Amino acid sequence: MDSRKGDKIYGPIIVSAANAARSFDAPVRYPLLFNSPDVFVKPLAMPRASSFITLIEHFLGILILLPFLLIKRGKKQVFSVFKEFDKRDWISLIFISAGGSALGLFFFLISLGLGNPTVAILIQKSQPLITLIFAIFILKEKPSLRFYVVLILAVIGIGLIALPDISDSVQTFEYTGLIAILCSLLAAVFWGGSTVFGRILTKKVDYWNLTLFRYIGGFFFLLVFNIITFTYNSTYFGLLTQKINVFGHYVDGAFVPLDWQWIGILCILYAAILTGGVLPLALYYFGLTRSKASVAGLAELAFPILSIFVNYYFLGFGLETIQIIGAVILLTSVSTLSYINAKEFEQEQQILQEQEKMK
Repeated sequence: MDSRKGDKIYGPIIVSAANAARSFDAPVRYPLLFNSPDVFVKPLAMPRASSFITLIEHFLGILILLPFLLIKRGKKQVFSVFKEFDKRDWISLIFISAGGSALGLFFFLISLGLGNPTVAILIQKSQPLITLIFAIFILKEKPSLRFYVVLILAVIGIGLIALPDISDSVQTFEYTGLIAILCSLLAAVFWGGSTVFGRILTKKVDYWNLTLFRYIGGFFFLLVFNIITFTYNSTYFGLLTQKINVFGHYVDGAFVPLDWQWIGILCILYAAILTGGVLPLALYYFGLTRSKASVAGLAELAFPILSIFVNYYFLGFGLETIQIIGAVILLTSVSTLSYINAKEFEQEQQILQEQEKMK
């Protein structure tokens, strides 16, 4: 088989596999969050648990990435790029570190713990639209009319997904569902903005170095942030050695946890490496280099779609009919826009290559 044809087949499969791995995140993260101290005072306790878990994940990410890059490239090659940074570069690095890396995960974990994890994941998929909004203001890009059409459709989709939780919050005067939705949107804002600011930095920094810088910057930000949230105590550090029942499923309407007991640090390590961090990231970019961007964009749907089934089977979180309709509208509109944009980019690159050949 021609290697190029093989790449066209296996590249999107690898991208799908990387995104599918992320869908098994919630069955471990959710029990971990609910083994945190004082969890029954959810709106107050969940931010503290989220900030502490995010800090430990960043620490583990640095332990994995830093030795690898130092051995492979050397200290001078990894950090010498800072000499070329201007003011705009430093602002971009601060945003993707404190915002995209630290606060993005922080708000996403709060959303995951306070509300329906599937709703949190679906709303987070509005990220490509937020990226384009940032690009309009930061990179001065001019979107076509279809962007605004898709934006309206996506807002309708998000509204339908969020409607049941908002309605319950208003009726019961317990606003955890509403807070979860807002936190998921904030996570999408930080992650979407990081894509734009990251695009600025990729002109000077390769992706692996940039990922390391994100982890280091996010870690130091979180060190201070956890002082503010008062998590440096034996109660929270004790979370790392607690036994936690992970995964489970529903039998005849009753949730039955599996007999899998992990200690807290293993749960965080699982998320940091296998589902939310290094491994799916490496697989994603490995597959992306062997896929057309337009096809890879569609392959990324493996994450939200599989999450719907995984979260229902392992956690018992389902979707109402109106939320399913909203999810279809949101995912279809965002994926269509991503596909068209990627297709146009590929055509532009092809034209540039042909022009280079003619010179």
